[in-house]
Amino acid sequence: MSPRRIKSKVSDFNRLRRILAVLFEAGGGILVEKIRLKYLVPWSCRIHCFFSRRSSEQCLIRMAGEERVVSADILREVLEKLGPTFVKLGQVLSLRADLVGEEISSEFSKLQSDVTPFSYDEARRIMTEELKQEPEKIFQSIEKKPIAAASLAQVHRAYLRDGTEVAIKVQRPNIGKIIEQDIHILFYLAHLAERFVPELRPYQPLRIVKEFADWTLRELDFKAEGYNAERFRYAFKDNPHIKIPDIHWDYTSGRVLTMEFVHGVKANDLDSIKRLKINARELALHGVGASFQAFLIDGFFHADPHPGNFFAMKGDVLCLHDFGMVGYLTQEQRKELVSCFVAFVDKDIDNFFKHFMHLAIISDKSDVAGFQKDASSALSELFFSPTRPSVAWVFFRVINKGTRNHISFPADLALFGKAIITTEAMGLKLYPGFDFNKELQPFVDKALRFYLDPRRALGTLKADVFDYLEFLKTLPEQTQGLLQKLEKGGVSVKFDATELLEFKKEFDRQNDLRILGTVLVALLFVTSGFFYLEGTRTIWGMQLSTIGAAASAILFVGFVVKLGKRPK
Repeated sequence: MSPRRIKSKVSDFNRLRRILAVLFEAGGGILVEKIRLKYLVPWSCRIHCFFSRRSSEQCLIRMAGEERVVSADILREVLEKLGPTFVKLGQVLSLRADLVGEEISSEFSKLQSDVTPFSYDEARRIMTEELKQEPEKIFQSIEKKPIAAASLAQVHRAYLRDGTEVAIKVQRPNIGKIIEQDIHILFYLAHLAERFVPELRPYQPLRIVKEFADWTLRELDFKAEGYNAERFRYAFKDNPHIKIPDIHWDYTSGRVLTMEFVHGVKANDLDSIKRLKINARELALHGVGASFQAFLIDGFFHADPHPGNFFAMKGDVLCLHDFGMVGYLTQEQRKELVSCFVAFVDKDIDNFFKHFMHLAIISDKSDVAGFQKDASSALSELFFSPTRPSVAWVFFRVINKGTRNHISFPADLALFGKAIITTEAMGLKLYPGFDFNKELQPFVDKALRFYLDPRRALGTLKADVFDYLEFLKTLPEQTQGLLQKLEKGGVSVKFDATELLEFKKEFDRQNDLRILGTVLVALLFVTSGFFYLEGTRTIWGMQLSTIGAAASAILFVGFVVKLGKRPK
């Protein structure tokens, strides 16, 4: 075994002992015993804990009646003591109330990212390694004192040679190695917890660690963050009220991110917003509108939209920052969410539950009936209570109620639930009269228009036209081959007269599809020519392109209807 590997194992072992010692000192001795690692707790720690016992209320694991429960505030203190990896874990879990519960999620939201900055000499060394030349040759000047420092990186203000003001995000020294080491240990502890501690199984420790590893290791790649920023810029390119900082790719790498320096104030700094004569209500509406576009139309959203990541600028412009943590929603998920919000607007509990369950992950242990009762209770409060809680809050609560019914949801959907709550909170902070329920309606209408737009259906058809053509091209050959196999006895098949009739109907249907598809494709090409001659050819005062598009739409509907009539 290489000396480096031996050193790594020793380092992991010492780090594991340190983690166990902190858990033991916090009153988590019963947990350490259950995962059968008490023998690794240093004797000095055991002696210290023996002579300075904690009261039961101050223990990480305490009794609540006849059950042992985890103390949320003590657990937060434990994470703070264990350093940046565990602080980051807590911050990620603050977004996952569906896994850890609302109490722990709320407590973890208090975890602060602000930490002691590292020296400029270290920052300069990292910049030199990553950018392949000394910073002085790239930048006109760099402020040695960082303007912000967090658990993964710190930011320095600088000026390029041409005078452009930029912000340089520099990753902490060795943070990648530290996080990878801690993740290995977390996987080991999670495995032991699921095996030996039944009380912790509902929290799904292995799933939590896996999701955390995926998020954090991705966040350590600053190029990925830059790509996310570019994608957001493209999504909001036509929105003058949303600003995304430019990325300077010539001076960006895996551990250094150079971006445009944006002058603004935090979105929760109401005094500065008022001083800059920014309309707080308009700013709130712009932020919520951008969020709903990201949620329901783009399917790519900021997963941690707290006020620290949003800057208010003159002209009622909202600037987004920090794109390391993003969420993704598939087109199917977005359509189901739109259907859920339509049910919200119509106060239709049954339809809401039907579409919501299309988003859920069901197992043999799932109590669907129990979950429906919990969801109905929350929705009844929304629809019929005089206090009228917000749609965002009820949606968030319904997701979280799945845990006790053994119903889970994709990680990105849970992130959406937390993000929508944070978006509403930011809107209320900016403008106390902000009504999320009232503002929901126009965004739902916009999403419906987007998905029901005939031009979008035509675009989908154009994108898939070659698939249809290939299907139609090979259909006769495949059918003939099947008939030849049947004739030669190559396929063992048993059917009666009714089955033969069904086979004939299906053959006729496939033939109709072939003819319809051929005509449709031909008509599309002809219509494309009409669009080229737009305004120069008309019949009875109607443009040929309009007639062609209408005929194409009618044929497409007939094609889809015929395609859906599959044999029994």
